[in-house]
Amino acid sequence: MQAEIISVGTELLLGRIVNTNAKYIAAKLADIGIESRYQTTIGDNLEHIKEAMAIANQRNDLIIVSGGLGPTQDDMTKQAVAEFLNTKLMLDKVQLERIKRRFDERGRNFVESNIKQAQYLNGSEILPNYHGLALGDFYRNDNGADIILLPGPPTEMEPMMNELILSVIKNYHLKYRLISKVMKFYGISESQLMSELSDLVGNSGRVSIASYAKKHEIWLRLTILDNDSDDAQIEIDAVKLKIAKRYPDFYYSDNIDETLAMVVVKLLKAKNKAITAAESLTAGMFQSTIASVPGASNVFSGGFVTYSNQVKTQMLNIPSLIIKQNGVVSEQVATSMAENAKVIMNADIGISFTGVAGPDSLEGNPVGTVWIGLAGLGMTVAQKLQFASTDSRTAIREKSVLEALRMLWIKLRK
Repeated sequence: MQAEIISVGTELLLGRIVNTNAKYIAAKLADIGIESRYQTTIGDNLEHIKEAMAIANQRNDLIIVSGGLGPTQDDMTKQAVAEFLNTKLMLDKVQLERIKRRFDERGRNFVESNIKQAQYLNGSEILPNYHGLALGDFYRNDNGADIILLPGPPTEMEPMMNELILSVIKNYHLKYRLISKVMKFYGISESQLMSELSDLVGNSGRVSIASYAKKHEIWLRLTILDNDSDDAQIEIDAVKLKIAKRYPDFYYSDNIDETLAMVVVKLLKAKNKAITAAESLTAGMFQSTIASVPGASNVFSGGFVTYSNQVKTQMLNIPSLIIKQNGVVSEQVATSMAENAKVIMNADIGISFTGVAGPDSLEGNPVGTVWIGLAGLGMTVAQKLQFASTDSRTAIREKSVLEALRMLWIKLRK
């Protein structure tokens, strides 16, 4: 089954907001085996919406439209779709009363234009919107693609997809389903990964392998068409296993929602290890990343942000002579920060960060020079990294945190 996602909104075309709806809808469709081969973005223009519907109707089994269901003059999606289908817009009086009550509850005057939000396509199944005011529609089209209309605000669209749309779409009889697996990598470039997988890309039977760069990571998407009567799942799992065995220190998860920080926190819990951190370069970013994981309080109670040399001496008891002799961006300072933080916080593991995020060099070290210290797990080590000087300050810090998480992930697995 093939679907097209149409996003309506001039603000999308102008770049004023990011089109997260298309991404969300496509991912949900892929999860149940439906391919979204086309994604179209159009402005708030009646004729343009009708034109997009006509094109999508010729090449798809399902069209999902988001946006343009609101009360303002430029919200014209339902009117355009009604004209395209040569049908009428009907009024749901129950929804209209609900809208009026909402205005009363907020002490606001009801504006007549809000009647639009209670309209639906004649002959369609009304999709209730419990998180907003505009109704959705599900129109079974005997003369082309079925049509689903959803509101534009993600806070309304996303729960409607979860609560209603997927249950409706799952009832379709799919001759073929798209099975998809994601493999998440950190610490290897996309070009290197795909070059080394060249023997598998295009030579893995029906399984296709595609890469795409996420923020500082590389994701592989393995896909295969399944007709419910073959061994598609076995095939895709076999390819995934081959890739996983090649990259034990880079491939960390096949869960699209799981971050490297989540993996590390899970391992810390499993091994009953407490962690602390002393951060200069990253200014608390590592600790914030760890603390953002639910349940992190079981393994992390606190740490240090020691941005200046004076604070490193005062809070971490690092002798000023060590900093003076070796420089603050050095192996010695990184290991001292990690070791002392670990002792002071009575933790099992101490991790530290010192380096140059820019814009200027420091102590002769170019921008992008980073030392990460690790104390615990039977060792004290420091790793030197050199990021591109063209990276932003934020990027250098983010990559430093990810490198530390990868270091911990590798050590904790042993």
